Amino acid sequence: MIFFIIIKNNSSRIKKKNFRKVGNLQLWEHLIHTLKDQKVFIDTDSGLVINKCKKLFPWVQAYQRDKKFIKLENVKNASPTLMMIKNFLKKYVTSDEEIIVTTHVTSPFIKIKTIKDAVKKLKKYDSVASVTKDFNFAWLENKKKKLVPINFNPKVITKTQNLNPIIQSNGSFFIFKKKTFMKYNNRIGKKPYYYEIKFPESVEIDNYEDLILARKICK
Repeated sequence: MIFFIIIKNNSSRIKKKNFRKVGNLQLWEHLIHTLKDQKVFIDTDSGLVINKCKKLFPWVQAYQRDKKFIKLENVKNASPTLMMIKNFLKKYVTSDEEIIVTTHVTSPFIKIKTIKDAVKKLKKYDSVASVTKDFNFAWLENKKKKLVPINFNPKVITKTQNLNPIIQSNGSFFIFKKKTFMKYNNRIGKKPYYYEIKFPESVEIDNYEDLILARKICK
């Protein structure tokens, strides 16, 4: 099993998000400590991350992000994630049967025990994606800005616990074998398993409110 992580030096919604302190550690360091004794690769444009990994985290191999991916994201405002994963697989993974876990430093509370349990699902499925379930009334806004109910009938009063849950990808991890990704050029194959994770492991830091919550959890 190999872990692949992308760490950006800059971020838009929270300036230098990956380097903000959460507890006694910078955000990105929480995941690295969680993955101690695992085989970890980091693709980054941060010299700080590369140097710190060399000095403090011997289980991590951090390498410089290819300039073409930086340019693609900055100029075209597009995510080069899939291309970066393919680049990593071609350069560093020899076996088509190797299990790859892509996870994110913005999920500081994910546990290695949870990830290993999710990996077991590859016995019956070709990929695994972390999700959360939300038992609340939900609408979908269409192109005309009209809200369309998607899990309830507005004319019927229903208890929330009886609703069909809204399944949301939280991005904590995607798990697949090299051969699956190379075949579909995607982290999710044709027979995926959606693995539910719960609070606080499901906390994903996207905005300042999430950062404040993460700091409170650390306390």
